[in-house]
Amino acid sequence: MSIRWSAWIALLVAEVLILTACFSGDARFDAGKRDGDHRWWVELLGHAGDVPRLGAAAAAATLLVGAARWRGEVWRWSVPHNSPHRWWPLLLGHLIAFAVFCRLTAMVLGPEVRSSSYPAGWIAFWVASGLVTLASWAAVMLPPRLWAPLAKRGRGALVTGIAAGAAVGLAGQASEGLWQPLCRPTFRLVRALLGLIYPSVVCRPDNLVVGTPTFTVRIAPSCSGYEGIGLIWLFLGIYLWLFRRELRFPRAFLLLPIGTALIWVSNAARIAALVVVGTEVSRDVALKGFHSLAGWLFFIAVGLGLVAASHHRSLLTGDRPSPRPAGRGNPTAAFLAPLFAGVATATLTGAFSSGFDRLYPLRVLAVAGVLWAFRHETTGLRWAWSWQAVGLGAVVFALWLALGPAPSHSTAATDLQVGLGGLSRVGAGIWLTFRVIGAVITVPLAEELAFRGYLIPRLITADFRDVPPGQFRLSSVVVSSVLFGTLHNGRWLAGTLAGMLYALALSRRGKLSDAVLAHATTNALIAADVLLAGAWSLWA
Repeated sequence: MSIRWSAWIALLVAEVLILTACFSGDARFDAGKRDGDHRWWVELLGHAGDVPRLGAAAAAATLLVGAARWRGEVWRWSVPHNSPHRWWPLLLGHLIAFAVFCRLTAMVLGPEVRSSSYPAGWIAFWVASGLVTLASWAAVMLPPRLWAPLAKRGRGALVTGIAAGAAVGLAGQASEGLWQPLCRPTFRLVRALLGLIYPSVVCRPDNLVVGTPTFTVRIAPSCSGYEGIGLIWLFLGIYLWLFRRELRFPRAFLLLPIGTALIWVSNAARIAALVVVGTEVSRDVALKGFHSLAGWLFFIAVGLGLVAASHHRSLLTGDRPSPRPAGRGNPTAAFLAPLFAGVATATLTGAFSSGFDRLYPLRVLAVAGVLWAFRHETTGLRWAWSWQAVGLGAVVFALWLALGPAPSHSTAATDLQVGLGGLSRVGAGIWLTFRVIGAVITVPLAEELAFRGYLIPRLITADFRDVPPGQFRLSSVVVSSVLFGTLHNGRWLAGTLAGMLYALALSRRGKLSDAVLAHATTNALIAADVLLAGAWSLWA
């Protein structure tokens, strides 16, 4: 059931993203689209883009609050002696309803309805088709006969979920105003840090511009540090929950204010370092490479530093010995270190490149070295050919092409081509060889060990080795897949769906090697498309 539910959730997410990608420009009805049209329904449609975000927040809150109450009803329905759920006709009806809704969306957001004499009727029909689409999806998930008992048992959860969705909307609007107060303290700290290096610092407090005579930056609200604070709170919240049995509470909550202070200071240090790189090294390197990757480098350093510090001398952890039997090696490090080595190397080399990472071979060598060092701890990778895994990898490749950004919009693809053109023929051949080896061998191994090999079972129990390969819960698949998706910048939806399909490959025979094979198949097809068809944006 977990796999099927994961597929239905992935289907809904994909449909929402398809609607957003196809109609977001019209759905927002910006100033250029409205043309001074202030009719009530035009103003109402101006907020259509907020519906998916608010709905997702409400659904997440509802599930968190009501999961414990609903689990019994769902379990009683799923036991073998109950009649099977005929979901195929419902799925077909849902897809038809979704197609109708897409067509009506194009009409409502297009000139047909704007020039119609009965716009309210069209909008009502459009809303009704959307409700039918959502209801048919819910019917695929659970039989309609369960809706009434679930709603009765979870009235409070439903109210809480709706309230949470509204709160997220209000918080999102309020946060834009809250970002501004932190800009000025960040500006002062950046100016002080630069003053330690340069005798003359350009400083314009009115518009928050700071830098050197040859390179300046403006401290925008989005650069004030709130995003980093939010991310570190999310990271630490997950860490506190996963290791709640090992940590000492309430002392462990000290990580939150400490992390907040450290990430804010590191954000100011990042901006100061950006100015230094732009002044002393290259403006292009500062704006293209360092600007986008330095934030992640500082975030990783602060996050992992706090985790390491929390286990130092039992300051925040209990004194009780670990329940794991003594033995040689560190299985957790064996599953996570290859990914961390790749991310750290990519961050370091990418931060000092201007769109084309010449030092990509170092990333492959770093991951390969860590994999070799822990080869005795990953002997559970039992290799056996699986056509099902290859087929799932091909499906992910198709999704990757369908859900990726348009190639014409990728400047990184141009940077890659220009960078390769600047190398000698031998140098370009060596770089491409390492790029293919990384894509087909080291990346699948490192990412599957971390996400499917470690994270899925770790989200079930503290000792992930106690979970048989291929056994997981719906929550562990969804959480690990979403985190896997965030690792793929600009393709988080495709990455999330890929994570779910790789988990499906693992579940078929309970072999992690099947997930690795599926992942390697996807990346091999992407590499072939890049090298044979010139689709350089796939490697951007």
